[in-house]
Amino acid sequence: MNMPYQFAGLQRAKEPGLSVDECARRIHRMAYVEERLMFLQAAHIVTSPQRDLKGLLSRLQFEDGLHSDILKSRLTELRVPKSRGHGVPDERLRVVLDEAMHSHGSVELLAALVKVFKPALLDAYRNYVRQTNGLADYESVRLMRTIIAEEEHALALLEAAYGDVVHSAEEEEVAAGWAGVLARTLEDAGGIDGEAETGARSVQPVRSRGRYKVARRPVRDDTFSSVWDFLHVDEDRVPERLAQMIATRLGEITIAEALAIVLLEVEGQPWSFYVAISRHMWDEMRHSLFGEAAAEQVYGDRAALPLRDFEIEYLFEMTPLELYAMLGIGVEAALMKYPPGKRAEYEFCRDRARHPLMTTLQDFDWADEVEHVQIARQQLKEWFAGDADELSGLAEQGMEFRARTRRLHPPSRMPELPVA
Repeated sequence: MNMPYQFAGLQRAKEPGLSVDECARRIHRMAYVEERLMFLQAAHIVTSPQRDLKGLLSRLQFEDGLHSDILKSRLTELRVPKSRGHGVPDERLRVVLDEAMHSHGSVELLAALVKVFKPALLDAYRNYVRQTNGLADYESVRLMRTIIAEEEHALALLEAAYGDVVHSAEEEEVAAGWAGVLARTLEDAGGIDGEAETGARSVQPVRSRGRYKVARRPVRDDTFSSVWDFLHVDEDRVPERLAQMIATRLGEITIAEALAIVLLEVEGQPWSFYVAISRHMWDEMRHSLFGEAAAEQVYGDRAALPLRDFEIEYLFEMTPLELYAMLGIGVEAALMKYPPGKRAEYEFCRDRARHPLMTTLQDFDWADEVEHVQIARQQLKEWFAGDADELSGLAEQGMEFRARTRRLHPPSRMPELPVA
């Protein structure tokens, strides 16, 4: 009788399973699909109006980027050269995902994710785990178990979003039609893992004959009201200063949306660049969710405070390089100074406002911003062709543009709110 922990508890140890070449072939396709789903969800953060969907897409694009990253690392362990593992495994698969980029609105986007790509990706992972030799291919199985758990959770969340967004019979028809087109095209491309029966069928672009362009204006629902900017509040006015800090966190959604420009429009960088920008995007959306959570806890209404609009007016007018230099070398590096800076914000919440939740949130906001400065310095060093002085000059130009834009309209006072 076999002990359950024989072969270290690994499955199918005495079956041939998949060869190294077959494992590599499948993983290459899965890694590529995860990469493209990162770009797909990041791009549509800008044009999906629903506040909660924006937050979910921000998280999932980052997780999909991480999935792709660890699978690409696994490929190098399976005798696949890095240059090949980071390339396109099948031109037909590329066309399918190019088509998905051109999904129209939240209904088609969610149909693509919920009805086509996420279920197909889960099937590919599960089939792989069932078919490979769990002892010989232990590292792949270990990685995929983690990925499967995250993808199952992602699909459940996307299904909930689909139920909230797709209401009418007309929307259901649109969703079904687009999902059907993508599903048939994916099958013609061999499916996620290339195992589908395809014959000699080819895949031709329809919507994706032209390159996808990131929208230069975010679309938003009416969850939050808006103002141009806020008048600065001194720390001795504690409740009002805390409200301003919460509102500032809330407004970081604009930074997340603008980072889609950097992620989608910059070409030719190492894969690590895109993983870093993907993480930065999610962090900024997390910070906006910090503000939402704090507003709901403090005032009983997540929409008690408005968003500020002025950042839309300059961020979406900048080139990717100008935007990232201004953000990473200008704004975020300046926040490392003490006082005021991120440390002072944290200390205010801890010592003056004595607000436990905001103390925790500002503590992590501070830690994230330290990391963002390091990310920006590293990525800009490899991306920017000029020297350090020229880069600082570019960041300063962006900061001046930001300041000019901010002065275009007068700021508003903080709204009257219950005492925190």
